[in-house]
Amino acid sequence: MKVKVKFKNEEAKRLYLEASGNKTIFPFKKHSSDFCYDAVAVSCEEIAPNVYKYGLGVAFQIERDKEDIGQPVCLSLDVRPRSSICNTGMSLSNATGTVDEDYTGEVSVVMYHLFPDMPKYNVGDRVCQIKIGITTKIEFVEVDKLDDTDRSSGGYGSTGR
Repeated sequence: MKVKVKFKNEEAKRLYLEASGNKTIFPFKKHSSDFCYDAVAVSCEEIAPNVYKYGLGVAFQIERDKEDIGQPVCLSLDVRPRSSICNTGMSLSNATGTVDEDYTGEVSVVMYHLFPDMPKYNVGDRVCQIKIGITTKIEFVEVDKLDDTDRSSGGYGSTGR
């Protein structure tokens, strides 16, 4: 499966070029071996005390090859915190965000500033990273009994760790 992701917004492009330090398109990878693509904040709005909405200034559209249309998978852009988030007092509001395949509006992230004595992200900072997410379509089937397994209903801590 080949996936092409279209994007738009010239102001965001200017900020991405400044943040990446080169003439790359955005979102960008700082290193070619990076798993995800960095995304930069182009706006910041405090929407509640110590809760900030960072606009990424860009809208995406996932475009599949024609032969992939109708495949039993759903695609998304997954938004994750960057590893450097530990240097801020911030936390991505829902740990991982999901931008559904058919959403084409501007992408933003909401962050809680949990430790106000630590710095928060500013406009122009790399605030999150994105990657393609893929999931198969699921058929849920209601049954009266599930098969027995070695683990069965053993939950938290049941593996001895």
